[in-house]
Amino acid sequence: MKQKLGIAQVLMEDPKVIVLDEPFNGIEKKTTINLRKVLKAQAKLGKIVIISTHMDADINDLADEVYEFDDCQVKK
Repeated sequence: MKQKLGIAQVLMEDPKVIVLDEPFNGIEKKTTINLRKVLKAQAKLGKIVIISTHMDADINDLADEVYEFDDCQVKK
């Protein structure tokens, strides 16, 4: 519940840049699906959405660009 409230608070502020760290961690499947739709809609509005995650499904579904950090190296 705390995770969902934090994300809702960020979205209510209507920022130009949204930064989320593991946003789907601990959230049930239905909410995850809805949150993905919301984040895609925010990106279509021209907002920058930055997500830090270990989940390939999140990356493949949401990312336009992917940067991978491995052993202090950044790979695009």
